[in-house]
Amino acid sequence: MRIMTDYMAVKKIASYEVNLFGELRLSTILRICQEVAEEHLTKYQMDHVTLMKTQNLAFLILRVGMKINRLPKDGETITVLTRPEGNSGAQFYRSYKICVDKEELMDIMYSNILVDSNTHKIAHPSRLDYLEIDIKQTLSPKEKLNKLKIPEDMQLWGVRQICFSDLDFNGHMSNSIYGNIIEDYLPYNYINDSNLIRKELYKLQINYVKESELKDSMSVYGKELEQGFIMTGNVEGCRTFECQGEFSL
Repeated sequence: MRIMTDYMAVKKIASYEVNLFGELRLSTILRICQEVAEEHLTKYQMDHVTLMKTQNLAFLILRVGMKINRLPKDGETITVLTRPEGNSGAQFYRSYKICVDKEELMDIMYSNILVDSNTHKIAHPSRLDYLEIDIKQTLSPKEKLNKLKIPEDMQLWGVRQICFSDLDFNGHMSNSIYGNIIEDYLPYNYINDSNLIRKELYKLQINYVKESELKDSMSVYGKELEQGFIMTGNVEGCRTFECQGEFSL
């Protein structure tokens, strides 16, 4: 029985990965987390190519939770430490800690589900027993990512057309692109109709509900809260994603 240990990656933030404030985009954070997890899983023959070819299995991202002290900036070198945190029912949890030197910038938690690519149904975690890998159960109940309570009085904030460049190799909108949508429709403050002032995020949770496809028209609904916001995406009456954010005081 092998024990799945922690994994660390180092990356320098490039200028094309940041926004107009010089800070890492949400979509790039999501992409980096996926890339680092894939590097880690490759060491255990659990990467997406191997699982798909040999077992007809795939991990799908269900929810993402972030606690943000600050976002990485242009030119900074970050370390990304990731580890599996165990299971909660059919969900596999994985944590990430993003740092610059000894400064802790972000704590991120992912929950994933294992799916059979033939039946498109949730696969039991025991389908991975053949790998003989011991994943320590370190997840605490307070770290679980739960459903979000969506109010009824949401307002239409815009419509987003799903384009070819949004798609991944499965033909669905990439999970990371939802970060762009969230940033595009975040509540901003404008001064004199020109100067843009952003409210800084402290917490964010994204729940992926239903996959979006090419040429879908996604209606983005939202509601501003006292110190944050709720946002959802809908295609033809079906929810595609939900998110809730809290702003720094």
